[in-house]
Amino acid sequence: MAQTFPPQIPDPPLAWVAADTLPPSVPHSAHETGFYGTLCRDSSLIEMAYMNKIDNNLWLGRSRTEPPQPLTLKPKSLLRHMMALGSSGSGKTVLSKVVVEECVRHGLPAICVDPQGDLCSLALLAEDPEALAAKGTDPALAHAFSEKADVVVFTPASRTSVALSADPVQTDLDKLPARERVYALSATAGMIVSLLGYDLDSDDAAGLIAVFDRILNQALQDGLPMRNLADFSTLLHAMDDGAREVYSRYLDPKKLDQASRRLARLDVGARRLLFHEGLPLDIDLLLGRGTDSAAIEGKTRVSVIYLNTLNSQEDKEFFLAALTERLYSWMLKNPSNQPQALFYVDEVAPFIPPVRKPACKPALNLLFKQARKYGICCLMGTQNPGDVDYKAMAQFGTWALGRLTTRQDLAKIQPTVKALAPVDTDRIMTELPAQTPGQFILLSPDNFDTPEPLAVRWLYTRHETLDERRIHALALERWLTRFGELEARLEQREDAPESESAVKENTDEPPAPLATVESEPGTSPDLKDLERMITATAAEFAQKHGLSEGQARRILNDLLSKGLAERFKDGRSHRYWSLSLGLRPDLGLLGPVQTLMPAVTRERAQVLAETYRERRTLGLLGDDEELEELQLEYRLTLRVVFQEKIKHGLWKRLLGHGEYADLIESVYYHPKRLEILLFDPQTGVRFHQQPDEHASKIVDFDGATQVVRRSPGEIHFNEQEWRERHSDETLMEHLQNRFPARVTAVEPVFLPVWRALLSKPGQPGMRVVTLDGLSGNPLEW
Repeated sequence: MAQTFPPQIPDPPLAWVAADTLPPSVPHSAHETGFYGTLCRDSSLIEMAYMNKIDNNLWLGRSRTEPPQPLTLKPKSLLRHMMALGSSGSGKTVLSKVVVEECVRHGLPAICVDPQGDLCSLALLAEDPEALAAKGTDPALAHAFSEKADVVVFTPASRTSVALSADPVQTDLDKLPARERVYALSATAGMIVSLLGYDLDSDDAAGLIAVFDRILNQALQDGLPMRNLADFSTLLHAMDDGAREVYSRYLDPKKLDQASRRLARLDVGARRLLFHEGLPLDIDLLLGRGTDSAAIEGKTRVSVIYLNTLNSQEDKEFFLAALTERLYSWMLKNPSNQPQALFYVDEVAPFIPPVRKPACKPALNLLFKQARKYGICCLMGTQNPGDVDYKAMAQFGTWALGRLTTRQDLAKIQPTVKALAPVDTDRIMTELPAQTPGQFILLSPDNFDTPEPLAVRWLYTRHETLDERRIHALALERWLTRFGELEARLEQREDAPESESAVKENTDEPPAPLATVESEPGTSPDLKDLERMITATAAEFAQKHGLSEGQARRILNDLLSKGLAERFKDGRSHRYWSLSLGLRPDLGLLGPVQTLMPAVTRERAQVLAETYRERRTLGLLGDDEELEELQLEYRLTLRVVFQEKIKHGLWKRLLGHGEYADLIESVYYHPKRLEILLFDPQTGVRFHQQPDEHASKIVDFDGATQVVRRSPGEIHFNEQEWRERHSDETLMEHLQNRFPARVTAVEPVFLPVWRALLSKPGQPGMRVVTLDGLSGNPLEW
């Protein structure tokens, strides 16, 4: 989405400015103090007033009044939290990123939860100072941000960037006050039950939470607190019938047995990465505090947590729950009455809905209520205020209202508008649907006496949506070495004998230089070291671990012979990677890929395939075909995301919606033919050269099925088709030549298909029938 910029500040010869915006050093002879503020007769003093206000506050942009004034928030007002609302394309994410940039400028670290990739571009600085100046943003402020910001992208359960793991069992619960410890134990039990797939509103879930809460509490009282989820699983599995009978008042023992088996399966397969892959979730790490955070002196940490490396919505909800619980415990141990961190969740609606109870909802509700007392500022954004729990929204003191058009969303926010601006309610509700991108109405009693119309300033950074390929390229350049060394040091400390660890903790000596920490002394690098590097040639592996190239090659080939690693030709060298990561670096697939969830089950596909068997002619001649094999495979499509302007009809223009609607949509291309995919649940998939006048009106998968992120090593797909696919540039040019649209991204999406192999007795070869996995119709590819 393109940013919308405010107009330049005019340079009037005479203007009123707020009385508190001129520094004390300005002589009284240069201005007159009046009832409304200060009347300046010197344009340089007006500019000084602007800059003084911007330097000491959070600068969001400028007012949409004449003359335009800088609109700022007092940093401390963020303790009462801020909500940014607006439909898709309204600019709410840009506004939220402006708040993050301003927090960094004031030395306030930020944890940013990014469900879609829009926040990762905080790591990309604006490239053209002249363009910034032309849009009303001082390049010196952008430079100051770049000098101060340490933006790091973390990827849960994935080595796409800095990997993070989240064990639901906290190890320091005994350090919490008694009352808070009771809550933390219950929250931990709830997270574990959610991980097992139970609906937290169900009776079985309530019983399990009670049982797990009692077990965790008893272990703590016995002086044997759980260190991690594996400890808890082991304890639960080892309980005899007598011990289980104790908890029968809460839950049927058979159901507890079933939960125990589910719990054991959590630590098997790709999902175990959620608990073991990378650095442990730690708030000091995310805020860049302490010796175990790989902090850069003089810089302020912005931790962007990219949730799209997680395969399911449930895993995202669990990870956010674990993060929120850790933050809550951290703030209790580190109280402050001044702002000390910003916690920002973009597109928060799925995580705190009004009816459903995802794992993260109780933790978020509690944080919103308590965070201000401990110095934690919360910022939330959503395009669907109607889908957010109203009790959570009531905790927010500053509201930025962008364009909202649906009756449900307007009705949801009207009580808040009426409470904060009773005199202006009707006017605001009328103006909201007509606002353009980048325009907001600010309601903030801590900062303004009346609602303020805001035009958002230009970002110091770029506003782009990054996919995993670009994130990984950034990670290789900026973060993987620094945080890989930190991870190695923490693992070394964890593996050290207890007596040695105690000595290290009680000494004032600084930690060993990061560059010297590699594999543990006396041991050889192994599969884990290869996983940490994603891919490596023998020379790179040797250099990293202080080996000769021959030694490195023997280790890597040994992993290859055991079926633990694979390799591919890269120029004149072989490049190795660990199969346990589930990646395909030989194809450039360095993270999970998007797949469409099959709607046709194997049983249904088998029934459909039977209907396509060739039968004997007249029931007498020839042989019936037999179904030899049925395989689930995936076919590559290329999703092209674009922005398109559609002219409004006369009625909408008269209602103030403007002449055009800015739509962000996508189409899907065949990977080798420049044809656009169409999908209908009844007739299935087909392709067309140009099926409609406007690309945004093409009907395809969007909204018809669920997207699931899976490791590319786990799915069977046509690798040759991947290698021979059209380039991103070719697809962008093709779409833009045929439609009035601007392409913003190209990404692969894999379509599930059922491949049926049919044969006749005594005849060579097989006939292949391909059914699309969404409708079950025959697919011509």
